[in-house]
Amino acid sequence: MSRLLVISDIHGNHDALRGIIDNVERYDEIIVLGDLVDYGPEPGEVIDFLREHGARFVRGNHDDAVGYGRDCRCGESTHWVSVWFRENITNKLLGENDKGFLRSLPERLVFQLDSIIVEAVHGSPASPLYGYLYPNIDDQELCSVLRPGLRLRDKSREKECPVGKVFLVGHTHIQFLRTVKGTLIVNPGSVGQPRDGDPRAGYLLIDTDNDSFMLGRVKYDVEKTINKLRALGIPDPYYGFLVQILREGIVPPRPCREK
Repeated sequence: MSRLLVISDIHGNHDALRGIIDNVERYDEIIVLGDLVDYGPEPGEVIDFLREHGARFVRGNHDDAVGYGRDCRCGESTHWVSVWFRENITNKLLGENDKGFLRSLPERLVFQLDSIIVEAVHGSPASPLYGYLYPNIDDQELCSVLRPGLRLRDKSREKECPVGKVFLVGHTHIQFLRTVKGTLIVNPGSVGQPRDGDPRAGYLLIDTDNDSFMLGRVKYDVEKTINKLRALGIPDPYYGFLVQILREGIVPPRPCREK
């Protein structure tokens, strides 16, 4: 394998997913860092497309919530719309086969790229489903999260990072690449719902031939996705909230009250 396409947080946005697939020149395999569903109008199409393309997956907190019928434990700013959307849209669009597939996804994926060990999770190594790794986390805290349980074993080494490893994470919808003490941490950003101020679909392309990790963005037809949401009859404030995220790539303030 020489070129690996890494994507995360598609959230039922098939148009954004196709935008990346149609614009990335070449890749040999797809790695998906979770959250195939919720917030978007076509979760089933996303699942089918990625399975047909032989992708490898880890389970995200929204995949877990839909598969097991439990809370997603996402951030307060989006939790209210997440709960409504899952109960009223996602659960009605997906059948038991799709939910069974989501339940079957592993929380962690470890594999080797040439001499590099790669660990892929949705959230963080310490909390694969729910942990948030933001780009501004300080080095010491980051290293402790990358080596969960280290402080219980050896306090003198708690500032060390697992040198030579690559960690692939998602969940925050914020694209970043960061090196700390010989360890590389990369978040490809969100395909279907970027929240870092850039509404274009995000991805990571790993090229083992030249040892490169390239973050990319792709513009897609956002209005097409919005029209599909409208066709589902989603009421405000949920519809307007989701539209603003799609168009602007930011999470707007929560409405004073939901209808």
